[in-house]
Amino acid sequence: MSNAVQTDLRAFLAAVEKGGELKTVNRAHWDKEMGAVTEVLYREKVDRSPLLLFDDIPGYPKGFRCIYGMLGSPFRLALGFGLDASVASRDRMALLDQFRKQIKTNKPIPPRMVERGPVMENIAEGAAVDLLKFPVPIHHELDGGRYIGTACAVITRDPDTGRINMGTYRVQVISGNSCASYISNGKQGRIHRDKYFKSGKPCPMAIVVGIDPVSYIAARYTLADTVAELDWAGGIAGAPIDCVPGPITGLPIPAQSEIVLEGECVPDEQVLEGPFGEWTGYYAGDAKMEPLIRIKAAYWRNDPILTCAASQKPPHSHLFERCFIRSAALMDSLEGAGIPDVKGVWVHQAGSGRTFVVVAIRQRYFGHSTQVGMVASQVNPVGYVGRYIVVVDEDIDPSDIHDVIWAMGTRSDPKQDIQILTKTWSSRLDPMVTGKELYNSRAVIDACIPYERLETFPKVAQTSPELARAVRAKFPDVFG
Repeated sequence: MSNAVQTDLRAFLAAVEKGGELKTVNRAHWDKEMGAVTEVLYREKVDRSPLLLFDDIPGYPKGFRCIYGMLGSPFRLALGFGLDASVASRDRMALLDQFRKQIKTNKPIPPRMVERGPVMENIAEGAAVDLLKFPVPIHHELDGGRYIGTACAVITRDPDTGRINMGTYRVQVISGNSCASYISNGKQGRIHRDKYFKSGKPCPMAIVVGIDPVSYIAARYTLADTVAELDWAGGIAGAPIDCVPGPITGLPIPAQSEIVLEGECVPDEQVLEGPFGEWTGYYAGDAKMEPLIRIKAAYWRNDPILTCAASQKPPHSHLFERCFIRSAALMDSLEGAGIPDVKGVWVHQAGSGRTFVVVAIRQRYFGHSTQVGMVASQVNPVGYVGRYIVVVDEDIDPSDIHDVIWAMGTRSDPKQDIQILTKTWSSRLDPMVTGKELYNSRAVIDACIPYERLETFPKVAQTSPELARAVRAKFPDVFG
């Protein structure tokens, strides 16, 4: 049974608690403890772990809370997106199909501008702004500071077109009223910022650091440059996202947000940002100089909730939704490229949600599998810092690593079925990249049965679906 799309974090948390997947943790310290508790738990239970709500944090009033793992299970992701949670628990590919049907029929709805919203219950401006009023964590032991923006959305406007972008980029606290953000080359927020800087102007920003599930998914989903994320989120919700015009920037601020910072990124002042434990599972990219962001106002709800996402060596607390969302985006990209008969995609957790990707197809012609692998290696979201792309037949579940490796070991020949691409798009976050040349390489592995042998390849030694159903029915005590 489907649920309502969640556009308010508090309503979402109540539904998560009702579903038995919320755990409150009291007295964990902001300095490394919250991140460590989350990592240890998710390493043991992976996507069966609960959402962690940290309260009564030392040095902060009770009610000033942090959460980790917002969408870190199939149930919670289904809940946030209004999908069938019963499917989520048993079949990832079926859940992915539901998600894709929803986004393929999505008709973007622009935000509805309102005068006020819950996020404006508390306002601090100018000298009164103090980012450390909130229990901003040190997420990992070797982080260069406290990161207020992790499960967040940085909102910017293209100075040429007026298009609003909302993307998830890390944000480090520098002082009580300033911070800095690393934005990878090629990302829309970086393009907007660079345009302002080129003209010698500061870049207006609104940074949502206490975010609702749908806005968060929109900020992380790979959309065409012509589609605004807030409009896309409204289409998913079936109604406009209520937004307050930012008093400083005029940027749309989701009215149900928990905490929002508003200000500008300046072109003529830089500060040291990083290092930070990143999605690769490394403190990659080191500490580098980044433009300062001056925070001119902060807005927050009573008893605010800071939404957090600490990346570590896989698995970790926000890896499931990362892989799920990117799998859907890759399916969209392949279909948009005109590739026929793509039957499934999975961006694997063990590949940090980028570096190990599997595409399942029904082969239709000579070269089909090679074509799919080459295209998948370059389109969003795999085009950025991808590494290995494996193409398999439709009888292989792309999300089942045992199935995938079996196909690689029995249907591919290393000499002729591995293609290497060079000078592809990477990032300073890639631990294999050194220097200023932000390139990497890709391996495309064809693990499909050779097309000319589809009719003669040895049969798979596996119980037929009919016999499997029969023995399940005959011996229910074995399978109960």
